[in-house]
Amino acid sequence: MNENSIAYCGLVCSFCFPDGKCSCKSENSCGKRLSPQGCYQYNCCTAKGIKGCWECSDSPCDKDMLAPDKIKMRAFIQCIKEDGIQKFISYLERNEKDGIVYHRSGVMGDYDLLNEKEVLSLLRRIK
Repeated sequence: MNENSIAYCGLVCSFCFPDGKCSCKSENSCGKRLSPQGCYQYNCCTAKGIKGCWECSDSPCDKDMLAPDKIKMRAFIQCIKEDGIQKFISYLERNEKDGIVYHRSGVMGDYDLLNEKEVLSLLRRIK
């Protein structure tokens, strides 16, 4: 996993598509296929010339990020803002190695919790 595996919104494309063929940072962008307007976070970050929402002072914004089903996205962005992207990647890799599942068939996984504090605790767990 590398920084390009992390979507502009903080989600991790490489867990869904390990071959790297689908990422908003590749030619085969998920966001470009989801709607004619594309993904808000993709469009916003590329227009601002930033690597992701974690580099934006307005994040989390009210553009699709405050919805109740975006808890994981907000927590991931907060983690990257506070700990840095390399530390975030190391958390995910360690947790994956220890059996914490990003998502199963479908969408839900171990990081799909009730609030951001729970997601951050799972990410940063200390052995």
